Amino acid sequence: MLYYILICLLRISIQLTLADEADEQREYDALFQEMMKCNPSTAAFAISVVKDGKVVVNKAYGKANREKDIDATIDTRFSIGSISKEFTGYMAGKQVQEKHYDWNDKITDIFAKKGIKMSLQGDFRNRTCTLEDALTHRTGIKMYDWLLTDDRNISRANWVTKYVPLFQEEKEMRSAFYYNNWLYTVVGYLVEIFGGKTFEEQVKESMFKPLEMTQTCFVSDKEFDQLKDGEFAQPYQEGGGDPDNRTLYPVPKRAMKYIGVHNPAGGIISTSGDMAKYMIAVIDAFNDKEGAKLSKAVLEDVTDPKTLMKIQLGDATRIEKPTFDATFKDSGYGYGHIIGTYRGYKYVNHGGSTYGHYSYITVIPSLNIGVFTVISGNNYLSKDMWRMQKPMHIYMLDKMMGEEMWLNATNICTFPQTWIKENTQVFEGAKRGAEAAGATAVPAGDAERIVGNYSNPVFPVLMLKLEESTLKFEMGNSNGSVVAIKQEGDQEKRLRVILNMPVDPLNLPDTEKAEAFVYYLDNSSKISTNQIEKIELELGPERYPFKRNCSTASHHLTLLLIGALIFQLLHN
Repeated sequence: MLYYILICLLRISIQLTLADEADEQREYDALFQEMMKCNPSTAAFAISVVKDGKVVVNKAYGKANREKDIDATIDTRFSIGSISKEFTGYMAGKQVQEKHYDWNDKITDIFAKKGIKMSLQGDFRNRTCTLEDALTHRTGIKMYDWLLTDDRNISRANWVTKYVPLFQEEKEMRSAFYYNNWLYTVVGYLVEIFGGKTFEEQVKESMFKPLEMTQTCFVSDKEFDQLKDGEFAQPYQEGGGDPDNRTLYPVPKRAMKYIGVHNPAGGIISTSGDMAKYMIAVIDAFNDKEGAKLSKAVLEDVTDPKTLMKIQLGDATRIEKPTFDATFKDSGYGYGHIIGTYRGYKYVNHGGSTYGHYSYITVIPSLNIGVFTVISGNNYLSKDMWRMQKPMHIYMLDKMMGEEMWLNATNICTFPQTWIKENTQVFEGAKRGAEAAGATAVPAGDAERIVGNYSNPVFPVLMLKLEESTLKFEMGNSNGSVVAIKQEGDQEKRLRVILNMPVDPLNLPDTEKAEAFVYYLDNSSKISTNQIEKIELELGPERYPFKRNCSTASHHLTLLLIGALIFQLLHN
């Protein structure tokens, strides 16, 4: 009789547990679906949550491909962007543990161990830049992010040994946290030459395979090329117009391929389920769990904060006078990892963005909790590109921690308001500014003086040419139209370039295209026919100097001299 009573009680307990789990899943669905509604620029969204070694949530919403009406599923792959840096940091940490080199070794000395000559711009930087400097974004080197769309066939070895040494300074060495993708390409190449195999092969052998991340690969892999519609979430770029009904323009899949040589910085493709496996492996290693598949020593090493970071979203108020019930407190950057605290617990996290995909990961090892989110679409309505994801991470962390919930399906869409007043102006990325209204054709005299080819040792040749009285721009696989901007009578003139980028969606309106600016010193008052010899190209927050390429003029002069010599010989 007692046996049957116990069986009944067990069945009731199981049924109650299942009912509770079902209620929780419905609660999650309501929240996530509400987030999709209030973020219409999100085409697809996937989330995985882990706790105590188990996957608590693994869900996907929206459309993997809107045009073909293909739903996103937990098997849909997304780009994780710069979360790839966590894998690169781990691989470098593994080689540090193996005594190939040390974090405080100079980059140039590490390469010299393999007989490779490598240098960096600036005497102080070249003499002092360590592996730690490279991985913690304190070199001050310009970002050169346009090169992420460069189609020149340049190997990783050549990028590191021939091009990175030419990258110029934006800030003084070790003066600030200044994000740079290229130094992760450098470190990826170090991993390659000391490991005796490609960077990608080593990551697969040391991480993907033991973690059973079977749906994870690199953008350079044939596996990625063979993914069919819907198997990889179609990237989208957001257009303007009604904030509640913005156009999403499909970005060609090939846009991701440009990242290939820079896989160590952002080239991993994965699913929410595989990222759950990664989070569990990280937590197991931190907690020294028997059978852990990653190294605790390496993870502790790479998550030791080395560089201070700026205050992040939600931290604009003073710590001693908090406005939020709970928020992220980023304290520093380790080796491919952001370190901070949430409700007093140490977390490890990172964000990633590529051409229309945004990812975010947060792990709290001491609580055995991890949250991963990724979307396809755009977040240009906000200065914070992870605006949709951060409140969901806060919500899920509180849920897993058993805290009183202060975010829910009713108020989560207003985050961070009403808790703080915030300026929600358009995200200052590659979107065009309000100055477009004052744009006019470049005056003929100015256009004739600036027409020509210009060189910078890192970029392809920049060409400015006249076509039917319109000034045109060409550089590598990018081109565009050049217009003048109404401005005061300063000597330095500024022209706007409406860019056509190889990563742009087809049929993207000019009003939605990226832009660049050309600057030149106007000394026409002195010599009206003087050609412009030097220009600066502004791409994003940085300006790059170019000099007029005189090779064509020299070629013509050489032909004239040869002709004169032949003429003289014939008449002697």
